[in-house]
Amino acid sequence: MILTKEQINRHMRHIIMPEIGGKGQKKLLNTKVFTYGESVEQLSFLLYYLAASGITRIYCCLKDIGGYENLFDSIKDFNNDISIELVDEQSLLSGGCGLDETTEFSCSVILGSAELVKNVKEHVMSQPVVVALSSGWKCTLQTFDSIGGFESFVENLKGITSSKSCSNDGLQFKLGTAGAALSGALCAVEAVKLCLNIGEVQRNLLYMDILSMEFETAEDGETGMFFDKLMKEDEPFLSHEDEKKLSDARVLIVGAGGLGSPAAFLLTMAGVGTIGLVDNDKVEISNLNRQILHTVSRLGMSKVDSAEAFLKDINPFININKHDVPLDEDNVMELVREYDLVISAVDNIPARLLMNDACHFLNKPLIESGVLRFNGMNTTLVPGEGHCYRCIYPETSRVGLTCAETGILGPVPGVMGFIEAAEAIKLIIGHENILKNKLLMYDALNSEFSIISIEKNPDCPLCGTDPTIHKVKQTDTECKTYGPNK
Repeated sequence: MILTKEQINRHMRHIIMPEIGGKGQKKLLNTKVFTYGESVEQLSFLLYYLAASGITRIYCCLKDIGGYENLFDSIKDFNNDISIELVDEQSLLSGGCGLDETTEFSCSVILGSAELVKNVKEHVMSQPVVVALSSGWKCTLQTFDSIGGFESFVENLKGITSSKSCSNDGLQFKLGTAGAALSGALCAVEAVKLCLNIGEVQRNLLYMDILSMEFETAEDGETGMFFDKLMKEDEPFLSHEDEKKLSDARVLIVGAGGLGSPAAFLLTMAGVGTIGLVDNDKVEISNLNRQILHTVSRLGMSKVDSAEAFLKDINPFININKHDVPLDEDNVMELVREYDLVISAVDNIPARLLMNDACHFLNKPLIESGVLRFNGMNTTLVPGEGHCYRCIYPETSRVGLTCAETGILGPVPGVMGFIEAAEAIKLIIGHENILKNKLLMYDALNSEFSIISIEKNPDCPLCGTDPTIHKVKQTDTECKTYGPNK
């Protein structure tokens, strides 16, 4: 198979990475993956990032198929190489779905509740098997090289009841959205690594609680303990008062690209009432290996217009404020002032510093993230309560690299963007467990999360004890940074 010019342009961020290259991208384009989920809403995150990666032969078995036609059409518009088929459970059990033992899949992915995993056990189509359980804001991830290992896992699920994430009604669905989103992007990362035989997949169970920002890997014999934590019935995180706070909230996302796409996607599904988007770029084919708000049919359209079309399709009542302008010292204060908090999704130091300084002077929280190759970072900056961006990176004159030069694995900004959105939701409703004074690091190639503490720098020129910066000013540095993509 020879890659077409469009495929080369679309997947260039993968092709320039030695771990993937042109040969690996060809393999992804020929890869078949079988997916299992409970609903279109919960499986959509996984499907978008499989399509973004270039995995173009996708089969879906859904417990609730409502709305699948619209989702499939949207994904085909996102990647016109895609072949995506619905396989209903009864056909699968009876062998009448057009698949037989000669159909080879690179992996199967199951995303949903413990009950779903137990129900599909008998007709998993291939090995390896990636399994992500979700319950509210908690989720687990584990990859099995053999059917035997997967079956032992299912045996350990006996006695575990369905999770609250199975409900699609009102607040209960919103409870499960964050876990399903993060799980979907992580499963897509695992699928790519399995297909290409690169890195280390998640062979030991990974437990995640996005509410408390816990990331723990189970040792031998600890799986049951983490199942108990996953299924523990906590107090409902979202009350009707919280829902009103989300509906009234105004969130500014600077950048409608690799990080801004998943952040806006999840915030829209969670019920945030107003999202402001700042981006003056147009949609290009090279964006589509990671920027899931955009499509082939909207190439050449402004990113803010394209993003609005996507988000309005999810929620016609959401208010999208489009700012088709470059961020600079003349407009940053005016833009930030109109919102409750800011999500940074940019790829250069000057824009990061502008947002950091404006948020400091206006006392607005700033959620910061960066992605490069297989790595990502997240932190939340709360003026007066913790560190700022200048505390972490006091040297802004150093030259770094962007994903255009070194590449980026498509689902990685999805992982980090969904975490940014989760942080935003917690800030809106006043939850205390955020990444304030902390730095979350993600190594997708080696399946590792880590969180380190960050201290406020007393000598910081902006937020230190003797500040020297007293107003927002454009930084002249030409350097590029470890960060996301446009």
